[in-house]
Amino acid sequence: MHKSSSLLILFFLFSCSFPKKDSSLDYALQRSGDNRRELEKVLEHYRDSGLKYDAARFLIENMPACYGSDCRSLDALRPLYQDYDSINRMYDFRTPSEWGKKIDGLYGKYHYLLHRAYESEDLCAMKSNYLIREIDRSFDAWKRNVYASECSYEDFCEYVLPYRRLNGLVADHARDTFYHRHAGKYYVRKGKQWMSETDSLLYEYRHLTHSAFWGAQIPVWNAETFEYLRHGLCIHRCWYNSLLLSALGMPVAIDFVPAWGNRNNSHTWNVLLLHGQSYAFEAFWDNDRWKYKRIYNNRVSDSSWGRFRLPKVYRHTYSNHPEGPAADANVERSDIPALFRNVKKVDVSAEYFETQDVTVTLTEVAPDNARYVYLAVFGYQRWHPVQWAKIEKDGTATFKNMGKDIVYLPVYFKDGVLLPAASPFKLDADGYMRLLADDGKRGNVCLRILTGSSAHDVNRENLNMMRGSRFVSLTDGKPQTEICLWSDPLELKMNKRMLPARPACRHIRMYLPTDTLSVGEIAFYTDKGRIPSVKVLSDVIPLSVSEGADRLTDGMEAATCRGKVPGRFVDFDLGGFFQLTAIGIYPYLDSQIREDCNYTLQYWDGEWKSKETGQGTACGWLEFKDVPLNALMMLKNLKWKGATAERIFIYEDESFCWE
Repeated sequence: MHKSSSLLILFFLFSCSFPKKDSSLDYALQRSGDNRRELEKVLEHYRDSGLKYDAARFLIENMPACYGSDCRSLDALRPLYQDYDSINRMYDFRTPSEWGKKIDGLYGKYHYLLHRAYESEDLCAMKSNYLIREIDRSFDAWKRNVYASECSYEDFCEYVLPYRRLNGLVADHARDTFYHRHAGKYYVRKGKQWMSETDSLLYEYRHLTHSAFWGAQIPVWNAETFEYLRHGLCIHRCWYNSLLLSALGMPVAIDFVPAWGNRNNSHTWNVLLLHGQSYAFEAFWDNDRWKYKRIYNNRVSDSSWGRFRLPKVYRHTYSNHPEGPAADANVERSDIPALFRNVKKVDVSAEYFETQDVTVTLTEVAPDNARYVYLAVFGYQRWHPVQWAKIEKDGTATFKNMGKDIVYLPVYFKDGVLLPAASPFKLDADGYMRLLADDGKRGNVCLRILTGSSAHDVNRENLNMMRGSRFVSLTDGKPQTEICLWSDPLELKMNKRMLPARPACRHIRMYLPTDTLSVGEIAFYTDKGRIPSVKVLSDVIPLSVSEGADRLTDGMEAATCRGKVPGRFVDFDLGGFFQLTAIGIYPYLDSQIREDCNYTLQYWDGEWKSKETGQGTACGWLEFKDVPLNALMMLKNLKWKGATAERIFIYEDESFCWE
């Protein structure tokens, strides 16, 4: 690796030794070493220029902890980029799996180049003429932009002015390129709508597409390279959009969820900041660009995208915001997760969803000299810290502004290793903290999927199968009162519909939208719980021997019913007269159980412990007996190795809910 060995050390030191605001300029100039004169030239150039002087000072004061690559890094990778382009042209810039395999093959061919980077601190490398050009261009674009000209000076400094949108990038002349490419065309005439103008601008770049995670380790350090390769990850398109829009005076930022609360992986997107509001949008082109405030509110389950749960949302900033462990000189850098060594971010969770402060009693012994504890979510077989808290004298810790409807694990972090600090818990949608631990309650578990929300995409048809179904009461075989109309798609859990008060009934008819029935379970509830021993009175012609009508109400959601119903209705006998309070439907899900694989059911007890192992069956589901129902659980495919996609699940409301 071609970089100064002191660079990362200095970067970590910056995150715990920032000065007070009134001395931050002196601090930055002192850290700049031989480059101090270049930075002073910028200040002298704008000495009597009012806001431009303040802008120059803002850039220099916040330059500590900024670093980037230079053109030598790009030149070193030129052979790799040329081969990437050749493969692109071979497939007409499409991204099928064959293309992806060839792109991934570049790792082996150029592995000796992939870790080569020429990085330097901006304080020690930034030239005065470059900063002056960037400042002048940003003010000119801000002044010309009819929408952003009314934004605050503070927002201008944070979201228009910065030459650096993320660490590691090459500080080149992308602002000039984008400005000259689009000057006078966008955001300069009143009477238009900024959102439609933004759509039109980004539509011009719709050919820059997601790589589907092929070639994920290939460095992309500037806009020109991204345009040349034409494919990349969300983070690449986000900083590209940020350079593009800020070059035209639009206040733009990059927001990210460090790890999903109910999915594997993380995500990054863009946000425009106008009139005191933030407008989040998908970085790559699609027809529903501005959806994120709708689907990232931790309440809904979208019919197209499924259910997203976000523990935290952070916004990348140019300014420095040292806090918590990163601002504590008594904490070793090796005892801070990477997310919290980064001082160039702010918490914007409350802009997306209703948050809650969470106080946890720490039950596990803390490592020596531990001062902080972290709250983590699960993904790809690891726990990922997403928030920090100070350990109080009474052994508690309060985590600020957490997302709800998510499972969390409190953890310590020592020498790069996560250590449990307490039992996991579910922060329910209503804010109630439910401890997930083995309390002695036992029961049977029947499962057919492993990956939770990841299964949503392949099951979209199944999840919409019951939309339009109607439930009515029967008297002497004749329909009487409509109980409910099911108008929503199903989620990957028992979907309950609460009912208004109705007269007691014994027989129920379910009218179907088609002659095909695909359901995991149908359940009927009173105020005392689920009604047992409900019988199916109608004939269902099963599509397989293990998916007959008897599976509809057997209490095993993974044992499914799929078949033809010529009359398009199914009648149920509740076994007595009941006043219903709810009806529940568990969806039919395509099985992830394979006959040639072995599976183990695990539960969390300070670590993952195996309860039982079984081989996949032809019926598409597995049953495990005598399971600790109130513990956090996971079903693992023993054939999968490494950072695999299995998700955690819990027993909730007499059903299994995937997290």
